[in-house]
Amino acid sequence: SLGIESADPEMLRRHKAGVTLEEVRETVAMIKAEGLRAKGLFMMGLPGETEESIHRTGDFILSLGLDDMNMAKFTPFPGAPLWKTIREEGTFEEDWRQMNCLNFVFVPKGIASRERLDQLYNEHVKRFYTDPAWRRRFRDRLWQHRHSLWHMARHLPDFIAARRHFEPDRT
Repeated sequence: SLGIESADPEMLRRHKAGVTLEEVRETVAMIKAEGLRAKGLFMMGLPGETEESIHRTGDFILSLGLDDMNMAKFTPFPGAPLWKTIREEGTFEEDWRQMNCLNFVFVPKGIASRERLDQLYNEHVKRFYTDPAWRRRFRDRLWQHRHSLWHMARHLPDFIAARRHFEPDRT
């Protein structure tokens, strides 16, 4: 897994000093050349981010040929370097129940609303997992590990039978 965060050079300069897009591309190529799976970890909703930078990141993600990716929703936590200035960077709702990287509690000035940020998030995750090239890589990976599929199918009846031991008692 590679913590890439963003494909916008300004976002990388600001939030991940010392990393270039070319270095990311080369690293992914080296990982794949060794027959390993490459997973990219990204953040959406960083301070300073715009719709344009989000689209640039989405395009870059597809260009890497990643086997998997995770797009986290930026959450500023107390003690993080951005915590003291976060309110100057956009709209921040300090709701501790929502501060878990699964909800947008911060909306950068470059994005119209939390709803728009959620829409962009959903578009980019869907775009990755519906990409024909990703689907082809996933199919090939399933074929390479078909013995696991056979093992799973063979033990499916046992798994289903065992479920009753893990379901809550409804009496």
